[in-house]
Amino acid sequence: MPIARSGVLWRRIFFVLLIAATASFIWYAQREYPHGGSRMGLIYGIAGFFLCFLLAFFGIRKRWYRSTFGTVEQWMQSHIYLGILVLIILVFHTGGRFHDKVAVATLILVAIVVLSGILGAILYVTVPRLLTEVESNLTVGEISDQLNQQGKQMARIASGKSAPFQRIYDQLIREAAPGWLAGWRLLIARMRRGKAQTADWANLLGLVQKDEQEELRQLLVASRQRKELLIRLIYQQRYKNILEFWLYIHIPFTILLLLFAIVHVVAVFYYGRISW
Repeated sequence: MPIARSGVLWRRIFFVLLIAATASFIWYAQREYPHGGSRMGLIYGIAGFFLCFLLAFFGIRKRWYRSTFGTVEQWMQSHIYLGILVLIILVFHTGGRFHDKVAVATLILVAIVVLSGILGAILYVTVPRLLTEVESNLTVGEISDQLNQQGKQMARIASGKSAPFQRIYDQLIREAAPGWLAGWRLLIARMRRGKAQTADWANLLGLVQKDEQEELRQLLVASRQRKELLIRLIYQQRYKNILEFWLYIHIPFTILLLLFAIVHVVAVFYYGRISW
């Protein structure tokens, strides 16, 4: 998948800023005891503090449709690369000293937010491609209606048939039931077209009377179509859920991070832990 032009630009900006920040920290660590209350430690802390709030603004910019202040794509790319950079800058801010509980909690929240954001970026690259393999022109509601219709059709075909026919019908219905872990198993395995099952049709046809074999073929065809629709529905829903679930980590922890960052700054100034 080609990288957007803004992605290339922000990747270069990220590496330049990373090299500059790392070089400044090496220079700083060689000249004094690195800690969050020193002059350089405060510079890193202030930069990290404002970057956190700037990055949080992406959520507003994404829904601010009338804004012409950069495109959403440019904001997203800056969000990804500056998010990684802010974690590094805040580690430099600590100077490798982790004594203050609020500061450590804030840093842990930053790590969670950044890692969940990276996960989200990876999902937005990989999942839509997988989703196109299973999406159809039908909505979820339409697929559900078709599943119900095919279930009723199978019940009509099996109605009044012999006991072996009824057993096959019951088995097909049970096989079509996905089970509570089926959706996650489907994410690991690729979609199967049921060729192995069609090979067993001859054996199933031999279990019923000759005058019921044609109806059994119709039942097997309907069962296969129903199963394929069900698999597509499960895939589609699971992929969409996976595409969104990381936000349930990223957004609440971002809000919590901003609160902890404010508390940390207030505590620093209140207790005078600054050696400017």
